[in-house]
Amino acid sequence: MRVPCAALAAIVVSAGLLTGCTAPAGGALGLGGTTVSPTAGSATPASSALGVATTARSSAGVATTVSAPAGGTTAGSGSGAPGSGDASDGGGVLPVAAASPSGAACGGRVRSVADVERLIAEPVGCPGSVNTFWRGELGAAWTPPRIIPYHNGQVPDDACGRQVGDPTAFADNALYCTLDDTVAYSIEFLDELAGIGGPSYPLFVLMHELAHRGDRLHGTLGAVSRAEENQADCFAGRQAAAADRAGRIDVSDALGGSMLFFSLGDTRGGWFDQEPSTAPDAHGTPVQRAQAFALGYLRDSATCQRIGRSPTGQVSA
Repeated sequence: MRVPCAALAAIVVSAGLLTGCTAPAGGALGLGGTTVSPTAGSATPASSALGVATTARSSAGVATTVSAPAGGTTAGSGSGAPGSGDASDGGGVLPVAAASPSGAACGGRVRSVADVERLIAEPVGCPGSVNTFWRGELGAAWTPPRIIPYHNGQVPDDACGRQVGDPTAFADNALYCTLDDTVAYSIEFLDELAGIGGPSYPLFVLMHELAHRGDRLHGTLGAVSRAEENQADCFAGRQAAAADRAGRIDVSDALGGSMLFFSLGDTRGGWFDQEPSTAPDAHGTPVQRAQAFALGYLRDSATCQRIGRSPTGQVSA
């Protein structure tokens, strides 16, 4: 574990934030001689979801202006009642298992997109599941989220999908909709991400979206849009660390996660410095996004919240 862990540390060292990284027994990570126990596309900020009106933000952090509403096809239409579908048919809502799970209700190592979907739907109590992580962070304020898979060419069966109505705004996307507290994703988008970087790539994108939900439920939204996005990247790293400690993913996946968020960073074709951090579609730079994810993996929730409080969207430990 030392090589990927050191690589993660190097990502944040590039900004002078960390000085070292070891992997002592038991899975805790030591930073500069201090041992800590880390625990948790992009997309759409929890504070505004799709702009709540006409601005849709993709998991790559690209703004798309759309018209609302138009007559798009709703995911789940023609495929049964809401709740009856899953990611295999694109309909309805991804089912969430009951609380107090038996061992059979909890999955193992994430090796496929189906395993990703299982990990995000598993109930509180399953080791490494996102619901277990967020219940530990927020207590009873966290409830199992409504997860809505859809196909490209459809709009998700949620309030944002119905308001926007344009399938092109949702193609190859994942988002958290504040209008009705739902997380939706394109099935093709997850499959594409998995083809590029393995199943941890779609997992981390969904963890980013769930972090927006956690920030909103906790009342700790970012000070500005860029800070909110960086905070969600950091909490994606926190969730990844919890999954790693539970044996659901490997620490090498976390290194890949930093590379993923680097690739999704804002460049604006070289115009980044002219884009204010308060712009509704502002995400972190490639370096900021990679550092935020790595810091979440290596450190704690207080670090993520400090990142979210930055008035300029800067990433610091």
